[in-house]
Amino acid sequence: MVWEVIKSMRSVRGMIALFIAYMIYHGWAALFFVIGILFSNLWLIGIGTAVMLFWFGPGTPLIPLVLITAMFIQRYLLLDNTNKVNLKDKWRELNQVNQEKQ
Repeated sequence: MVWEVIKSMRSVRGMIALFIAYMIYHGWAALFFVIGILFSNLWLIGIGTAVMLFWFGPGTPLIPLVLITAMFIQRYLLLDNTNKVNLKDKWRELNQVNQEKQ
C-alpha cells in the first residue's frame, strides 16, 4: 500500500509534497545532526539524535504521517489533482487482507 501511494505521487508537485512532509517530521532532525557534526555543536547533535531515535522507535507512525501529510500538501496546497489513490479504499483493502489472514 505504501509503495502504491508513493508511486502515485510521480509528478513534480508530488515529489515536492513528499519532500516537504518528510522535512516537517524527520528531515529537520537529520539536518540538525549533520550540521551539528560539521560544526561540532553538541546541542544540535543531541536534538537531532533524540528526534531521529524517537521516530525510528517502535510504534511511531512516521511513514503513514508523512504520506498523509504529503497527499494533503499535494492536493490542497499545491493544487495537484493527478494523485488517483484514495486512502479510504486502500485502508479498507488492507483491513480485508488482514481479516482473511486471521
